[in-house]
Amino acid sequence: MKVLYLVNYAGKAGIEKYVQNLTRLLPASDGTPYFAYAIPGELSEKLAAAGVPSLRLSLEWKNALSAARTLAAYCREHGIEVIHAQCPRENVIALLARRHLPGLRVVYTEHFTRRCGALWRMLYRHFTPKNHCVIAVCQESRDVLIANGCRPDKIRVIYNGIAPRAERPRSDALRRELGLGEDVFLIACLARFDPEKGLDFLVDALAALKARTDRPFCCCVAGDGVLMDDIRARIAQAHLEAEMRLLGYRTDAEAILAGAQMYVCSSRCNEALSFAILEAMNSALPLVVTDVGGNRDLAETGTVCGTVVPFGDTAGFAGAMAELMENDALRQSYSDAALRKVAQRFDLNKLALDVFETYQETEKCEHD
Repeated sequence: MKVLYLVNYAGKAGIEKYVQNLTRLLPASDGTPYFAYAIPGELSEKLAAAGVPSLRLSLEWKNALSAARTLAAYCREHGIEVIHAQCPRENVIALLARRHLPGLRVVYTEHFTRRCGALWRMLYRHFTPKNHCVIAVCQESRDVLIANGCRPDKIRVIYNGIAPRAERPRSDALRRELGLGEDVFLIACLARFDPEKGLDFLVDALAALKARTDRPFCCCVAGDGVLMDDIRARIAQAHLEAEMRLLGYRTDAEAILAGAQMYVCSSRCNEALSFAILEAMNSALPLVVTDVGGNRDLAETGTVCGTVVPFGDTAGFAGAMAELMENDALRQSYSDAALRKVAQRFDLNKLALDVFETYQETEKCEHD
């Protein structure tokens, strides 16, 4: 089966990891991946290096109809049977392409938990009944899809996944790089410096943590984005230069996580099922996360490997971090549980098999 993965920005975040994983695993299921995108980035470079055939086209709304025709022609030329769209606009354009190639099937994955306004709810109600399948990556994502106008019978929950490790990786490379002593408790966070990631709240929580503990600690945040200078200024105002280090964009996330003792996520909204948290769990890190999107599914539902705190509860977040810093037995328990939970519930191979199954299902989409 030939499948085309459609995404606007071929960058370096969770959606791109999702697409990269599927394109890597699809050939093992007798499939051939193709890729279409508008804005080049790290993902388009990686897929080109892997030999995945790619199409670049404009996916702006003003070009939606011509993009649909281009997609349909490309799919016809290459015998592509399925388009797997990764965001709402891409899904609409893929469904418009079906008008030019009626046998084309369109699967859509909702990666966010964003409740839409009236216009988008109308678009969801009109277009998603034509999808072959709509994939939600967590239960909260399913609930939001329904609220946005998607028919419940079209939705299938398939959790994001990662290749499970048998044991915790360990490295002191980051500690050496930052010149941190063995007594410093190391906390990790992988996040873009965007408003939805709540890094201003994390600064406040770390200030509260510093006020309540004598143990030295350092929270290392790897990522970049528009708010980086603002967050750096907030750190200086709180006198947290030693306790919160901004590492910038890094390609060695595994090494960062391997050197940490705890992982935190301070997101305020639009978090679905975070690949960054999955990677932290796969590094056997106990979690302190905000109660948004799929964070509760990861940290507390079923096997407990962390603490979930409402966004904005500065004292609660600081208290949860302090408890894990001070309670070695609890930290070890959560660490063991994190590895176990990845293997049991978030195995990448299960994700891939479940997604590939949606491509194969014989249920017919409604005609335009």
